Amino acid sequence: MAGRRLRLTARAGGARRRWRGAGLLLAGLLGCRDPQPAIPAQSATLGQWVWSARDSSLLVASRREFPALRAGVWLATLSRRGDSLVTALGRPLDASVGADASVVIRLDDSFSTWWGTESPDTLAARLEPRIARLLQLAERGGGARPVQLDHDAPVARLAEYAALVARLRRPGGVLHDHPLWITSLVAHLADPGYGARFRPLVDGHIIQLFDTGERHTIARERELLARAERAAMPFQLGVGAFERRLTSGPTTHRAWFDVLPRAERSRWYRGAWIFPGGAAYRTYLHR
Repeated sequence: MAGRRLRLTARAGGARRRWRGAGLLLAGLLGCRDPQPAIPAQSATLGQWVWSARDSSLLVASRREFPALRAGVWLATLSRRGDSLVTALGRPLDASVGADASVVIRLDDSFSTWWGTESPDTLAARLEPRIARLLQLAERGGGARPVQLDHDAPVARLAEYAALVARLRRPGGVLHDHPLWITSLVAHLADPGYGARFRPLVDGHIIQLFDTGERHTIARERELLARAERAAMPFQLGVGAFERRLTSGPTTHRAWFDVLPRAERSRWYRGAWIFPGGAAYRTYLHR
């Protein structure tokens, strides 16, 4: 998501060695979850991420037109600093976000420097106490909130990342009782085994279409939808309402709003999340 990184980053690179024991964890820790059935498009989620005070104001204003608009609140970012895991707290969960708000826990790009040097079990042991404390804050006065785990895992490290998610979701794990969605990139979906890796572990994935270097074209849109269909797991689309002027030319974030009605044809489609980046967006939902 973008308030944490209003810059262009190349997310699909990374270290080059796969951790080869991931498949054992996927089956052994969790067993298999059956693919979820399709739902009517009108039942799909429409959500807005809240990364700033301006985003909070946009959420309140947008709910006048879209009363069912859900909030996805940036709870914290976890980063590597030296050999330590550092927590940067995000936005408060005040009454304006609603009882059904999801919380976003970001593992930033520095976290990826641990892949290949520490095992998924070791990384899970680092993460679990931090995540548990964050969720205690988020759950005051409510039950288990949905969690969005936001990490731009390098493509070469997807097996390790899946093993980490499996560890966090095992019986007794910190995320076992929480509905869990993960961030996906279009580059992730190029891996034919992506769905098989993550389908047993999560409730679904949110495909990010802003600040990833993805330029909207009709051909790229078709490729995205085909890859999402091949993954055969519930998906939502993450779109940005802001644009940037880069040396390579302006971004095409808002053009991705046009894919939303076409995505509704997929039996796996579960809705959309909007990252305002400080920009109003209601008109883009009527195009």
